[in-house]
Amino acid sequence: MSSMPERGTPDQSGASTERSAGPGEWGTPSQGSAPGQERFGAAPAGSSPGQPEPGQPGGQEGGWAGESAAAPVTEAETRVTWRRIFQYWIDAFFVSVIPYLVSIPFDRSASTIMHIIGGVVYVILFVLIGLWYWVIRPHSHNGQTFAMKWFGLRVISKDGGPASLLQLFVRWICLLFDSAPWMWPFTGLLGLIVMLCSRYRQRIGDHLAKTLVIRTAGTRYGEGAGPGDYGRTGTAQPVQSGAGQETGVGRQPEHR
Repeated sequence: MSSMPERGTPDQSGASTERSAGPGEWGTPSQGSAPGQERFGAAPAGSSPGQPEPGQPGGQEGGWAGESAAAPVTEAETRVTWRRIFQYWIDAFFVSVIPYLVSIPFDRSASTIMHIIGGVVYVILFVLIGLWYWVIRPHSHNGQTFAMKWFGLRVISKDGGPASLLQLFVRWICLLFDSAPWMWPFTGLLGLIVMLCSRYRQRIGDHLAKTLVIRTAGTRYGEGAGPGDYGRTGTAQPVQSGAGQETGVGRQPEHR
């Protein structure tokens, strides 16, 4: 008499054996598996091991840290070259005006030592103010400097998410190259040339930091939000029905 249990009949432990798992039947027990294994690690029908479920990056529910990856931006959202030119000039003025004013008394002195001290003070103030203005403040203010906010611009990561401190820091350091030549009114010419040759209008700092500069939805210029703008820019809100638009169109007349 054979000691092997018949197919579909209970064994000594009281559990019934099943047929071996065929191709694509991940999670079903094979011959010799322990009782109750079919309840653990079973995948939904039609899935296979190592493949994420639709809509869930990496097969983890909600993505890494409970957040799903943001959609990449379109090329049209980065076509803001003229705005970026004026924005850069204004931001560069804000960063340099205080160090320049502080260094004036040192430059007017007839002492060489005072000139050296004035130069050191200028560099220290320029670096500290620049670090706060280009890195720390934009990180806590939606990726925007003062001029970026006025012109409806925002720095984001190339994958569509918010720019990190490290990315903003790399962008700021690379201004040493993007600002060449360092003389008015040609300052920033190298960065402009690189931007115009880039598909997503990225300067050298953007390429190295993997960042993009896009227009924000619902700016004062009356530009409408494109698909996916809501929630990514953090400034646009859906227009309530019946509310007036930015162009001055009021509520529709009531039909009597």
